Amino acid sequence: MSILREWRVARARRKQAAIYLEAITQPVPPADIEWLARLAPNRDERLAERELQFARRAVGLIVAERDALDDRTASDVAHQLAGVVSAQTRQDAVAGRAWSERWRAYTSALAARGNTESPAARLARVMLAGSGIEQPATEHLLRATQFILTVRSGANEALRTAYGSASLPEDVRPSALGVGVR
Repeated sequence: MSILREWRVARARRKQAAIYLEAITQPVPPADIEWLARLAPNRDERLAERELQFARRAVGLIVAERDALDDRTASDVAHQLAGVVSAQTRQDAVAGRAWSERWRAYTSALAARGNTESPAARLARVMLAGSGIEQPATEHLLRATQFILTVRSGANEALRTAYGSASLPEDVRPSALGVGVR
């Protein structure tokens, strides 16, 4: 591949990652912020907004990692997100450190084995704990889980918008693609 072609491919991948990142970093709806702040012990709207944004980022990265057609997508998105986090850290060092801690909490919850809760419920518990709600009531956990599921659905749609959908020619069965691959 020529250097010019490689540069164009890399530029196209950066553009796709930027489109996806734009979608997963949109402002959180005020109604969600108000809901989470009302539940939190200190009723801190800034903390609620930050945790909801962190949840969106985390779910967006998870979707890019698990649902993307290309293995490079997650690293492209993470690379672009690093720039966002760096800019945020320059403005608020606490938020930058908090993102790192929260990201580890989200990935740990997702990786937990032997848990009977759905992955979305585990992520919802992390989101609630980040807002100071350690033992959520069932209805609050359900609402938080619905938030996570909505974010995941939106991230999947944004992923398809930015990167396209998988498609096969009419005459190729999906099972035929796995033949001979081991």
